[in-house]
Amino acid sequence: MANHITTQKLCNWFIQRANESGTPLNPVKLNHLVILADWWHLHRNGDFITNERAEAWASGPVLPSIYHEYKDEPPYSAIEHPSRRQPPLEEETDIIPFLEHIWNVYGKYTAKQLARINTAPSSPWQQVQGKREEAEHQQITREHVEAYFQTLAD
Repeated sequence: MANHITTQKLCNWFIQRANESGTPLNPVKLNHLVILADWWHLHRNGDFITNERAEAWASGPVLPSIYHEYKDEPPYSAIEHPSRRQPPLEEETDIIPFLEHIWNVYGKYTAKQLARINTAPSSPWQQVQGKREEAEHQQITREHVEAYFQTLAD
């Protein structure tokens, strides 16, 4: 399908959007927002947005690139500026309305509230964690995400 967007470009979009709306965004919240956008995009449009899959870590689903980008920052400290390593999303990108929708639905939640959503029973993270005690850093696949949305539809 479409070209995937780098995780960092998506991060930059959410950071800019958070700054515009005066909503502090920390690395944990950013991680969960990008994952939710990715999962919802797969559900709605049949493909992930990003070029990277989330992994099931003990604490919840994690996009490794976000972890590595912000691991030296306190996890709940506000991110002030987009990463300079990636150019921003082009304004004409047709994904922007979808991202606006994700922001409008989930942007109001705290990092901890989003973490609860992403680790809920039957969530893709829970499916991976539940299958193996040592599920640390197992990839969360398309099948896990599709199975999760199946449970929401029932």
